[in-house]
Parts: sequence; structure tokens; C-alpha cells
Amino acid sequence: MATSISAAAATATAVKQKAHPATSILPTQFARVYAFAHPALLLSLVAYRFSNVIEDPVAELLRDIPYLVGLQVVYVMGCLPPAGSEKEAGSAEGKKASQGRRRGNAGKSAPSASSGLILAIFKLTPALLSLTLTTLLATPILSFLLILFGAPLTTHHALTFLCGAHMALLAVFPLIYVHGVDGNVWHEIWGFWRPADAVWGGALGTCLGAWFGAVPIPLDWDRPWQAYPITILTGAYLGFAIGMLLGQVKGVFGKRVSFAPGPEELEEVDGKKDE
Repeated sequence: MATSISAAAATATAVKQKAHPATSILPTQFARVYAFAHPALLLSLVAYRFSNVIEDPVAELLRDIPYLVGLQVVYVMGCLPPAGSEKEAGSAEGKKASQGRRRGNAGKSAPSASSGLILAIFKLTPALLSLTLTTLLATPILSFLLILFGAPLTTHHALTFLCGAHMALLAVFPLIYVHGVDGNVWHEIWGFWRPADAVWGGALGTCLGAWFGAVPIPLDWDRPWQAYPITILTGAYLGFAIGMLLGQVKGVFGKRVSFAPGPEELEEVDGKKDE
């Protein structure tokens, strides 16, 4: 009995040590502003082109992908730390700010254009890699999941694929950019035990929004906007915007939704058993 308790405690401690912290928005003025403007821009795109989606969903969803890619690339490069740099991002920005203040006080010039170009390349490379993985892996997987959850199997293949592509760009692209292929983090993602932040909130909101967005489709209202997958994608965009904004709220940021006891709870239970 004592051996099993100690093994459980050791497992809980190992999981706690491996737990990945919540991802903060970069501490720059642009990141702080755009992190709140980005959801509004996405929803404005949806509202502006909604009538076109109803008239010709395949063509319009295909035309909207470059706009979505552009907005998401600006979001991840301008507001999020690339994979492997979460811990260094805050300290690096702090050092740059302090150096900037010192240079300003000393009357020196601003950083050269070459350093800004190097920083842009440093962020563009993981963005392109993340976009590639999103296209080649996440989009087919989400399209298959849509079929498993009730999308037409023998028809509407283009719409299902485009719906999966939009959802992948919303939910998975930022996750890959921030977390890469870290197995521990993806274990938390698939286990719904990630701490709340803008990235995880946006991904979870996309999935929940698409789920609830499917509700109006079978209702016998005979409205053109009820056609598959218009309400699903509308719900996904709304869910992404709400989840991304909620993930930045102080009372929500860093919190976990636990369907089972986490490492801290397991340690408390084991401690009580030892007593």
C-alpha cells in the first residue's frame, strides 16, 4: 500500500514538473493592442463576407483563406512567442526595453534595421513551419473528425475540407507556433488540462463554437444560412474570438479545467493518506 502511494506521489511530482505554463502575450505595445483587435478583425471579416458565403460557400470560403492566413500570421508573429522561447521571451523583451531606455538616456540611436530583419526572420521561420504542419496534418484530421461528428460522407467534400482548413488555421496554427511538437504539451491539450491562455482559449473556443454552431442545421426553419457548414464555421469564429479574449482575463489566465484530479490534488490526497 505504501509503495503504491509513493509511486502515485512520484508520478504526480513528475507530471507537475513537466507541466507547461500558460503562454503570455508578448510584453510589447503592439502585442497588447493587437491581441484584442485580432478577434474583432476576424469577426468583421465573417460579417462582411457572410452574404457571399451563403450565395457560393465553396468559392467564398476558398477566397477567404488568404485573409485568414494573413491575419493569423500577424497574430502569432506579433503577439506570441515561438516554440521553445516562452521563458526567454519575457526576459529578452525586458532586456531590450532596458537597453532602449539606456540608449535613449545616453542619446544613442535606435537598434539597426539589420537586427529587426533578423528578428523578423526568427519569427517567420516557425510561422511558415507551423502553417505547413497545419495544412498537411491538422486540416485532414479535422476534416475527418467533422465527418465522424456528422458531416456528409458521400457529398459536400469540398465544403468539409474547407471547413476543416478554416478551423485548423484558427485553432491549431497558433498552438503549433507556440508549442511546436512538444509531446508533454500536446498530451495536456488532448487531455483538456492546459492552463488557460489566449492560444488554448482560442483553440477550445473554436471547437466548442463549431459544436454549438451545428445545432441550427437540422432545425426545420428553411433559412439559407442554415446550409452546411455555414453555422459551424460562424460558431467556430465566434468561439475563437470569445475563447481568445477570455484566455487573457486575469481571473481566467493560468487556470485549468480539470475533469480528473491534477498533480496538485493527487499530492494532497497522497499526503492525507500518509498521515
